[in-house]
Amino acid sequence: MAAVAVAASVLGACTSGSTGPVVGGATASASADTGSIPSAAGPDPAMTPIEAAPQCTTTRPLTGKGRVPLGAVFPGAETSAFSAPKEVVPGPDATDRARCPGELPSRPHCDGLVPWTDLPPDAFIPASGARRLVEGYLLTMPKQAGNQAPPESSAGTKAVTYSLVDLVAGDPGGLVDYLHTAFTACAKGVPSTVAGVGALVGTVRSEYGAGSAEVVLLRRGTHLVWVSLDGSGWQQGEQQRALAVLVARLL
Repeated sequence: MAAVAVAASVLGACTSGSTGPVVGGATASASADTGSIPSAAGPDPAMTPIEAAPQCTTTRPLTGKGRVPLGAVFPGAETSAFSAPKEVVPGPDATDRARCPGELPSRPHCDGLVPWTDLPPDAFIPASGARRLVEGYLLTMPKQAGNQAPPESSAGTKAVTYSLVDLVAGDPGGLVDYLHTAFTACAKGVPSTVAGVGALVGTVRSEYGAGSAEVVLLRRGTHLVWVSLDGSGWQQGEQQRALAVLVARLL
């Protein structure tokens, strides 16, 4: 099966050992003047086929949960920004582990960002064995801040970043165990309940000048969500309401 896949993915590009000079357009001119038919000779046997890069992941529009309306999390937001989430799923070659290898790190990279794998989406899918990954963010800042300062240095900014993963049955990639270890080691996560769902809740260094940011890991069935709530603009009870919206929309 692997040999058939490789043969099917060979491009029409090649390299050749011949580097001889070409006379400036003489052959082409003669063909045009006489109306001769181009040669139908086969490819040069000295040419080396170039194999196409494997398609380990595919990025496409959302087909399921993953969109969180800004107004549901930040009602009445004045100045805001948000993403248009897409989903990353295994590509046509994902089952060929020789061409699409990957595994989660042996230990979490606590100097990085949640979920502390240091893997981009295209590498995270093969490493975790996940069926689907969706990432998004929502941000609001006071209107008076305008464009005078970036959000990370504006007092009153509130930012939510979230990721949703659909697991394969049995979680063969070990993502659940990895995340529990990472949240415990990197965020000092402790068990809690958020909007009726079991969770690990911890804190990390703020990216928005707030001192610290709250990070939350949630799971319901084969769906995993991790969330960061950052910024200095949160009022009493607002983070809990935001998490309840995320649970309702993503789980």
